[in-house]
Amino acid sequence: MRDYSLQHKKAWEYNAYDFWVATSGTPEERAAKDKENPLKMLKWHAQYFDSFKGVKVANICGSCGKKAVPLALLGADVTVFDISEDNKRYAMETAEAAGAHIGYEVCDVLDIDLSKYGEYFDVVFMEGGILHYFHDIDEFMGKMYELLKKGGKIICSDFHPFTKVMDTLGLEQPTMSYFSTEVFEGEMAHARFFNEEERKKVPKCKYRKYTISEIINAIIRTGFTLERFDEKPSWNNPNLPGEFAAIGIK
Repeated sequence: MRDYSLQHKKAWEYNAYDFWVATSGTPEERAAKDKENPLKMLKWHAQYFDSFKGVKVANICGSCGKKAVPLALLGADVTVFDISEDNKRYAMETAEAAGAHIGYEVCDVLDIDLSKYGEYFDVVFMEGGILHYFHDIDEFMGKMYELLKKGGKIICSDFHPFTKVMDTLGLEQPTMSYFSTEVFEGEMAHARFFNEEERKKVPKCKYRKYTISEIINAIIRTGFTLERFDEKPSWNNPNLPGEFAAIGIK
């Protein structure tokens, strides 16, 4: 595992289970919401799935299972890949409470075992801001390509690169030149929710933020046919970009 991945693992295992309980409810409470309307829990990402039943989905950096459990309830065969044991615990307990089955591999995504998962999945799906955890986007996209069957689909949704220059999502991350290629140290996503004393103790992460062209060109360069690129407004200001989704076919 890479040095920066080890650092990210420490950050994402810092009180993560208790954080999810505090913000999303107990696994039983979260499961009840998932069961009530799993399609709604997928939010705007649902439109990118052609079908669910029997579809093999790799949920990349799937965290607490907030998308994996609804996908499983809709009939998908979901495997989460994530670096945090705490995230796995919450996700698996939620899945059990919901009566859904998900697989969960705790690992560095770049180290996924291709002898087991190479060309295995119909869809690789990611959302919620993960690209900045990987310092070589070509290496990352290459791994996604290797996980997919021929004709498979990548659904790459992430924070809009505009957030490099303006904190449109209120994530309290430092801003910089849009064209910066710097790797910088910053707080992990949850740190801002802790009290000030606790916040100081949360391990930092090392980020590399990308431009739109870097993301699109990495997808194309890897061998995907880019099918669609959508932009979504910020959660805090509908006049500014907040998220995007890039859809590619192997």
